[in-house]
Amino acid sequence: MTNFKTLGAAALASTFAFATLAAAENAPDLRGIWNGTHTVAALPNEHSDGAPRFNQSEWVLEIKEQQDNAFWGTSKWSRIGSDRWNEGQVTGTISRDGSGKIAMVESRTGEDRKVNGLIDATFEDGKIYADFRSLRSGMTYGTILEKDGTS
Repeated sequence: MTNFKTLGAAALASTFAFATLAAAENAPDLRGIWNGTHTVAALPNEHSDGAPRFNQSEWVLEIKEQQDNAFWGTSKWSRIGSDRWNEGQVTGTISRDGSGKIAMVESRTGEDRKVNGLIDATFEDGKIYADFRSLRSGMTYGTILEKDGTS
């Protein structure tokens, strides 16, 4: 009877190991350049006379490295029509539950380990549906990122 319990435990452990491996293998390959446009809503600042701020912006996310379900890349964003780009780094993970859920954090270039934004996203139908919020600037937006055909 003890041998059957040991065999059963080993079989169960193998099942979990294969399920974890399969989840890692099923993580979508997000490497490449992703683009999206959106409306930004931001809390008032010293230049807005107390009114909330809205503007049209674009976001370019480049995922440069991915290992299993974890990735790293760069992020840049700009108001549409502006030549000024803000740049940062992003790290993220793809949920292992097969749901396509993605969690990311973003830091601005030159700000060592200071998180600028939190991003909740979902990968679905070849697109990244992302919701961004910055606790530092009071900025938020939702966007759909599509993969650049040249990446």
